[in-house]
Amino acid sequence: MKTRSDDAPPRQRWQLLFSRAAPALRMRQAELVDELERSFNEASLPLAYTRALKPRPRIKLAANLPIGLELRGEVVEAYFDDLVPHERITAAGELFPDGIELRDAKEVWHGFPSAASQLRGAEYEIDVAGDDALTSDALRGAVVRLLSAGELQGKRRRGESERRSDAGERDLRPLIEDVEVLEVDEKAHTARLRTVLRLDPSGAGRPEDVIHALDLPLKTRRAVRTRLVFVDTPPIAR
Repeated sequence: MKTRSDDAPPRQRWQLLFSRAAPALRMRQAELVDELERSFNEASLPLAYTRALKPRPRIKLAANLPIGLELRGEVVEAYFDDLVPHERITAAGELFPDGIELRDAKEVWHGFPSAASQLRGAEYEIDVAGDDALTSDALRGAVVRLLSAGELQGKRRRGESERRSDAGERDLRPLIEDVEVLEVDEKAHTARLRTVLRLDPSGAGRPEDVIHALDLPLKTRRAVRTRLVFVDTPPIAR
């Protein structure tokens, strides 16, 4: 049987759309890549590896994974040394760890830009709770003031894309692209917001940045990253 040359490029590239929920909410990025590698190998797929001194699987997440947050529309790319049919990718998805679900898979032309290079933001839904001050008018007014603000001072925190040595005061406003009130239950003192936050090498917004900037007595009950936002949306996310 003909074998591939050591310097031959991978023959196939797949984009996978996946979600992360309990019990995998605290699974870190490196752990997830290891689990995907295990799943592909257990499914006997010809996963491609780098040609470094310590070869690594050619698996690339489009975005860093925040710890503890439910994720519904994440993108990962995987390369294979031989052609793999869709049904075998789906079968490998059945081997993913509990809490990681394969939602879709598409073969992608090699010349298409990587999903990671096209990433510009992420959309979140945030459930909040408050007190008698949480009314529809108060919350919508706070959103209007936030989006009208020219500057929002806050603290850079550990875990963002900037180096820790850069930690300190910074303007949060460029990280918040949009905020929308989805629903308000004034009797229960709860509400749900949708927000789009920057997520690229220049900075990363977080749901708590939005809640803090609203300047209302609110507590976050739950935050979900519903989808990633791209400059040029990759095929799997269209």
